[in-house]
Amino acid sequence: MIVSLDWLADYVDVPPVEQMTERLLLAGLNHEATETVGSDTAVDLEVTSNRPDCLGHLGVAREVAVLFERPLRIPPIELPKPRKAAAVSVTIEAGDICPYYSARIIRGVTVGPSPDWLVSRLATVGIASVNNIVDITNYVMLECGQPLHAFDLGQLAGGQIIVRRARPGEPFEAINHKRYELTDQMAVIADCDRPVALAGVMGGAETEISLATTDVLVESAQFAPLPVRAAARGLTLSSPSSYRFERGPDPAAVEWASQRATALILELAGGVLEEPVAEAGKLACQPAEIVLRADRVEAVLGVPVPAQRQQEILQSLGFVQQAATAEESRWLAPTWRRDCWRAIDLVEEVARIEGYERVPENVPIAARPIARSSRERLVRMVAEVCVAAGFCEAMTRSVVAEPLEAFGSPWGDAEPLVCRPPLVRGADRLRRTLLPSLLEARVASLAAAASHADLFEIARAYLRRTNDSQPAASPLEEPLLLTLVTTGDFFRAKGLAAVVLARLGLEELAVSAEGIVSGDLTGVSYRPVQSQLLATGRAAEIMLHRPGETPRRLGVVGEVSPQLCKQVGCDEKTAAFELRLDSLEFVADYEPVLTAPSSFPSIDRDINLVVDEAVSWGAIVSAVESTGCHELDQIRLGQIWRDAERLGVGKKSVVVSLRLRSHQETLSAEQANDLVAEMVEACRRHVGATLRA
Repeated sequence: MIVSLDWLADYVDVPPVEQMTERLLLAGLNHEATETVGSDTAVDLEVTSNRPDCLGHLGVAREVAVLFERPLRIPPIELPKPRKAAAVSVTIEAGDICPYYSARIIRGVTVGPSPDWLVSRLATVGIASVNNIVDITNYVMLECGQPLHAFDLGQLAGGQIIVRRARPGEPFEAINHKRYELTDQMAVIADCDRPVALAGVMGGAETEISLATTDVLVESAQFAPLPVRAAARGLTLSSPSSYRFERGPDPAAVEWASQRATALILELAGGVLEEPVAEAGKLACQPAEIVLRADRVEAVLGVPVPAQRQQEILQSLGFVQQAATAEESRWLAPTWRRDCWRAIDLVEEVARIEGYERVPENVPIAARPIARSSRERLVRMVAEVCVAAGFCEAMTRSVVAEPLEAFGSPWGDAEPLVCRPPLVRGADRLRRTLLPSLLEARVASLAAAASHADLFEIARAYLRRTNDSQPAASPLEEPLLLTLVTTGDFFRAKGLAAVVLARLGLEELAVSAEGIVSGDLTGVSYRPVQSQLLATGRAAEIMLHRPGETPRRLGVVGEVSPQLCKQVGCDEKTAAFELRLDSLEFVADYEPVLTAPSSFPSIDRDINLVVDEAVSWGAIVSAVESTGCHELDQIRLGQIWRDAERLGVGKKSVVVSLRLRSHQETLSAEQANDLVAEMVEACRRHVGATLRA
């Protein structure tokens, strides 16, 4: 925001520029540069996105008035009594984008050059003069922060203003004389025949003010920030108007700006004002009501600020005191400060006006412990497990290139969302899985001579919601994912996934040959899956089982497909897994029960079983555990061997490594042999296994 000191002096007594810029800097408006322009001085201030009230000279003047305790002068507006006439009608069909629209009609204006004072002030802030009507709309916008637009009334067809969504592919020529193709996500200001402005962004060429204009329609409206931002970015068509609407100007300034511009047009261009004002909709304006405890300021800042001084600061900033007691006060935020809605926001306002330099650096501030949410605890726990396993956390972009998105997602088949224009050159798809972008980061790390590039990331993916059963739901689903990539095979990735899940209290459940989980337990199981992201026959989906619920996919694990590795330039075998953490928020066991290990020695036994090729490892584990053996300490897959001549067609040999240990005594060899015999018999009954001779 470039501020003219001569212009600013209309509203407040301006202190020396060095003193003013330093104080504004400490209060949150960073000083970029000061430049002399003719007889005026231009001060460039950096205005953060939460302070749209300072995108006008009046907003900056209010800050100066409060900081230096000087009176603020707001220009009075005196409009002549309008004459009766047939007004232009206004209709709003896109109320979600435009809550309120007003239009004032001025007939018989004389369009010509602006007076020198107006040209000079606009030149100081970098705006070229066009003509008196256009210059006035720019002047008022730079004065109060509310964008305006003036139409040539004679070029509007049908005496109607319609605020509607654009039709898909509808053409529009802006005042920069470039043509654009609109979408139905954008709103236009239209007459009976065509769009005459792109709502909140830019006016149209066909109705712009020219020297032949005699009748003017002055638009002042409220537009929703997000649609304006999407339209400006989608068409690569930003403007000072869209810049302000994206940040949300003061709703109360809509009427003030309209009256101010009308008064200046009547003064500088002549004409006659007609009534009534054509308007539609209702201003969306709900100031926050904030409760501030009497001791809150000192508790946060560590320095006392008298209650009377707090009251003076807040009232000078526009906050209205609703009620006050010895314990607390209740404040109504001004319409131009929609960033203030909590007590801590009021504390910040007091601190920045009183001066951060008054806050001591060496006085301890009382800290109050806070309880982390279940999601925060979950994220921290899995991150700690990954770091303990030797992995480094990565942070990758949310957009990927089309060739990587072509590999699909484990979380649905809906098409990816496309960003236009692309947020990053060559990457215009919002990712539906973290795996491709994390693989790219791994390749980049290896190329930079990293000793190892085992990475994990906790971030969101973006899925198009296809379920229409909830019309009010967001069209976008954002699952929170944990993804991990490492050198190795399927079993390394599965082991790492098992470690993470075990920390969350989710152990692998035994699954029968028919895919049935025995018992009423919460846990996970693994079953083969086909995915373009993972190698065929070397991938599994992780299923979450809860009593009374249908099993649902919790994640995928496996070796990365050779095609994906080739696409990202990875030339070594890579394994990965991806989990949906948002599905675990209320399932994870954050306080696992710890048991002391047995003090008695263990006995290891291997059994070599011959089973059908279709029998899964999970079915074998389920059969072994069906014996209910309390001495079974560990069961591991030792080896799988296939030989049609020795074992038979469709058979495989599976070596099952067992570790037996008692918590009450030292097991004898005879006891161990009896337990193993029971397990072999259970495998024979459940999966048709035989001991290999």
